[in-house]
Amino acid sequence: MSAHAVWGTVKNMFRALRNGEFLLRIRADKLYMHILYLFLLMWLTIMLSLQVDKTLTRAGANKAAIEELKIHHAEREAALVKLRSASGIEERLEKMGSKTALPQEPATIIKKR
Repeated sequence: MSAHAVWGTVKNMFRALRNGEFLLRIRADKLYMHILYLFLLMWLTIMLSLQVDKTLTRAGANKAAIEELKIHHAEREAALVKLRSASGIEERLEKMGSKTALPQEPATIIKKR
């Protein structure tokens, strides 16, 4: 086969592609259902992949929110324990007859000379 014949065949293929006749020339009309099924499977694969990505992104955001809430919960719990122990100490001091109580104002800083 000469180079001229190969070039003519390639030109014919591109012309058929441009005119939409390529699938008819290679007799793909017999395989129409298979081609349709293949495109359906490809579309379904892409859609499922996008759904998985969206779910993983949402799961990552939820995991970060849970960690933040755990930190907030630990801070609240520590504050509650501190209040329980302070009020318990105050009650014990009152039972013992002491006039000592929890400070009502923040501590003052004494400057060094």
